[in-house]
Amino acid sequence: MEFLVKLINTIVLCFLFGSCITLEQELEWEDVKSDHDPVLNIMGIISSDTLVDSFVRVHRSLTMDEARDSLVRDTIDGVQYLYYTPRFVIRNANVVVSNQVNSYTLEYQSFDLEDFDFEEPELQVGAYIYKGDDMNPHPGEIWTLSITTPDGKSVTGETVLPPKPQINDGALPDTFNINSVITMKFSSLEDNVQIINIGNLLSYFVPYYYEYDSKDNCGLTQEHIIWQGVDSLVYQKEFCGDEDSDWAEDLLIIHMLSMDQNYYEYFIKYGEDPEFSNLLIGSGGTGGGFGLDGGIGFFGSIGIDRAFIPVIP
Repeated sequence: MEFLVKLINTIVLCFLFGSCITLEQELEWEDVKSDHDPVLNIMGIISSDTLVDSFVRVHRSLTMDEARDSLVRDTIDGVQYLYYTPRFVIRNANVVVSNQVNSYTLEYQSFDLEDFDFEEPELQVGAYIYKGDDMNPHPGEIWTLSITTPDGKSVTGETVLPPKPQINDGALPDTFNINSVITMKFSSLEDNVQIINIGNLLSYFVPYYYEYDSKDNCGLTQEHIIWQGVDSLVYQKEFCGDEDSDWAEDLLIIHMLSMDQNYYEYFIKYGEDPEFSNLLIGSGGTGGGFGLDGGIGFFGSIGIDRAFIPVIP
């Protein structure tokens, strides 16, 4: 079970930030000709999924004369280490989320070498998370965000959790033949956009599985925006030009994500606009704030459903 949780967190990290439809463009930056006051740059997600924790990243934009990273020298267990730590990450903010009934104070998860916990899911490293077990967001709830920093900066936010996506497992075949065509069915949403991400298990672990040929995921990995009112998707392996490779036994992983309006606008509607700063880097100076007041970035919410189908040659 522990392995499954880590696997899902790894895949969700890729799903949310690595292969999302509008995130593959090259970053474009404008020349900054005058200095500015740093602003808070926020990435906050409230998740109703029991395997993916909610988190908030708190960054700030940098002034023109600031370096992006600081060189740190540490001695750990008698061994001296040199490493870089980003200056744009704010580690001592007061971060609170609330569902209008209860408030939850989030704690910072360090990625500095001396504090790094290799057991933590990647989504949580360098972010603020809730350490308790009584925070359980549900679809339809309104959640708010409050952030204050020691130097007096503050940001507030609000999101309405989307309905949880529902893949119709009963309509899926027991196995997926790489030459077959299947129709995936799921619940349509009238007010929320969804994304379906499909890939094979072994493609996530190419460096660790020596018998696996990387071309064997050719055509299986796909992602699609599911617009409002749509309740099915026809799926088949795409033609890649090399259809004679021997396929190992594998597992087709289907992830479906529903999103609130803030997530949709930041990542899909305006995701290719170069005006928006890159939240994962944190050093942008301009951009919009979706679901936020007082900062740039976004505060949104998601729901997740997943299904697995054995792949046979």
